[in-house]
Amino acid sequence: MPLNKLEKCVGCKCMSAPFKKLTNEELIQINRNRVEVNFKKGEIIAKQGALAAHIIYIKSGLVKVYREHANDELILSVENRGKLLGLQALYSKNIYPYSVKAYTDTSVCLHDINSIDSFIHQNATFSASILHHLNDESLFSYNRMACLTLKQLHGRFADLLLCFSLRLFKRKKFDIPISKKDMAAITNMSQESLSRVIKDFVSEKIIDVKGKEFTILDFDRVRHLSQVG
Repeated sequence: MPLNKLEKCVGCKCMSAPFKKLTNEELIQINRNRVEVNFKKGEIIAKQGALAAHIIYIKSGLVKVYREHANDELILSVENRGKLLGLQALYSKNIYPYSVKAYTDTSVCLHDINSIDSFIHQNATFSASILHHLNDESLFSYNRMACLTLKQLHGRFADLLLCFSLRLFKRKKFDIPISKKDMAAITNMSQESLSRVIKDFVSEKIIDVKGKEFTILDFDRVRHLSQVG
């Protein structure tokens, strides 16, 4: 996990929404209390239950966020550039509530958790933006729970396709850099069921699959399957 050459926060083009609410003076102070780190594919960025010294900002790459229990794991979400992780640790005894692992080579900013906490108390607009961010995470979790418990297999897979297309890659053709095992885990189905669902989507010309490259051919159908479950 080598350190990157540290860039200045002021004028940073990949700044997350809450940090845009800070003044230049506050950004200079934030800059003094952060590091930029590169993680290789497969490396652990944060460990569930560990003391959280930093809030994690994803500058580039793709990561999975997951809960661990014994030898099992529950994938909570897949995240890429622009995501702040670890904010829950601010008010939970500074303990990471989940683990974060790099799916691809990933670059992150590690912000001192005490500095973030200080600005939450000092800057009302920054605080409101952090609250908005946490609210979005709560709504996302509710939707995930509804998807996994109320939708059938085809609806769950349609949701996964929409997640990749609309939220992560923002295009209809994309390479999925995660294993079939994790794809099955995200959609709460067996790998055999996942393979059958993918085959159904391909045979009905909803998607085209070439190795890890997925192309959505009928976006309206994917949306419909997501909605009806």
